Order: sequence, then structure tokens, then C-alpha cells
Amino acid sequence: MNTTEPGPRRGRPVTRNRAALLETAMQAYWQDDRAAVSINALCQLAGVSKPSLYRDFGSEDGLTAAVLAHYAQSVLGPLEDLLSSPAALADKLDTLIRIVSDDPGMAAGCLYAKMRATRSRFGPQTQRGLADLETHMLAVYTRLFRDSAARGNWRGHLDPALAAGYLHEQVGLAFSQRAAGVPSATVRAWLVLATSALV
Repeated sequence: MNTTEPGPRRGRPVTRNRAALLETAMQAYWQDDRAAVSINALCQLAGVSKPSLYRDFGSEDGLTAAVLAHYAQSVLGPLEDLLSSPAALADKLDTLIRIVSDDPGMAAGCLYAKMRATRSRFGPQTQRGLADLETHMLAVYTRLFRDSAARGNWRGHLDPALAAGYLHEQVGLAFSQRAAGVPSATVRAWLVLATSALV
């Protein structure tokens, strides 16, 4: 009977492979269309094997759902922090407009907005993730208006949930325009006009 311990596994740790693949896939899907990015290309870019991808994520749908969750945490998380801050509503909206229209990191638009626009092309895991994220973002926007009203810096005549849905759609549209190559100044002007109904 052999009682020796097995040696360490060769290659990069699984967690590093998973993180590298998630980041690579997020950037590829964000810059391009997910349908245009093959699993083989992702594996090559991230330096992982196809069996490793399926072991970690189960399927392409599992990978796409994980990418969406990674995007929500790493990109939308700071945006949520902004919207939840104690700053005045007008200041938060000004910062939001600047991020959407001028931030170089958002030149390709918003991966979440892109995926929402083509949700029927995704598998059930990703569709559930999109529905959950949409519910969450609407709650964040609703809280923005409720908290602003409670602080006395929003006297909007709209129900906070209605204002939230409107802002959510306007931001998504502005990100789509940015991804389509509309000049930043034009996107900013349209978004300023759209949000003027809320302040």
C-alpha cells in the first residue's frame, strides 16, 4: 500500500484559471458580441483548456451567467455605490451622465445593457441572471429616488418606481448609443435632456 502523499498539481491554480477566463470572457463579450466569440478563442486567450472551462462552468450558458455576475460586481458595483451615496440627487445624476457619456472605459457601452437587448439568445442560467440583475438595478434606482425624497433634495411628482424604470431605460439607451459610435457630446446632451424630467 502506497502511503505517500500525491505531489502538487502542475500548472496554474484552478482559481487563477477561472478568474483569468472570467475576465477574458467579460472583456471579449463586452467589446464584441458574445455570439461572435468562440469558446475555443476564449480558452486560447485565457490560456485554459476547454475541459477546464466545462469543469469550472458546466456549459457556455454557465460561463455567460458567471461573466454577467462578474460584470455586475466589478463594473456595476461602483455605479451602485455612487447611486447609494449621500450626495445630492443632481450631483449623482451629473456623475452618472459623465460616466455613461465620457468614461473611456465605457466606450463599448454596457455589457449588461447589451445582454438585456439580446436576452432571448441566452440560455436559462443567463436569462435568470439577467432577470435578477434587472430587478436589483431597478431596486437601486428606486432607492435613489426614495432616499433623495427623504433627504428633501427630490420633489419629483413621479412614483419612485416609475422614475427608476425611466432612468434605467434611459441609461441603457445611452450606453447603446455610445457602443454604436454616437459622439460622447451627443450622448451626454441626450441624457441631460432625458434626465431633466427627473430633477
